[in-house]
Amino acid sequence: MPDDADAVAPVHGRGERVTEEATRARGDSQQAPPRARRTPRQASNARERARIAKRRELAAHIRAIELHEQAAALQDRLGHADRAANARQHADHARELHERALEEQAALEAYPAPDGLHRAG
Repeated sequence: MPDDADAVAPVHGRGERVTEEATRARGDSQQAPPRARRTPRQASNARERARIAKRRELAAHIRAIELHEQAAALQDRLGHADRAANARQHADHARELHERALEEQAALEAYPAPDGLHRAG
């Protein structure tokens, strides 16, 4: 039977990977060069893809928060206060990223759709 430390490692590592992937996705999207000219339909499709990506990012942050909190609770039960505090710091960071992503999503939703095109919600 594996000990409790072996049970923590996969959960803790998965949460960190989710947070890293979300952070990497954010950086990739900010580095993408803007197109000089887009047709209204292309712009609308790009907006919809951005909205979908943002919803996925938000879900990843929520999952990271949950996993870090679970890891913190497990570390507390095992008597590792320092590791629990570290996991809580990771959860707090994921919350900050989630808040920032919510602000970005609000800005994205506020951006008007081109005339004559249906805006997906």
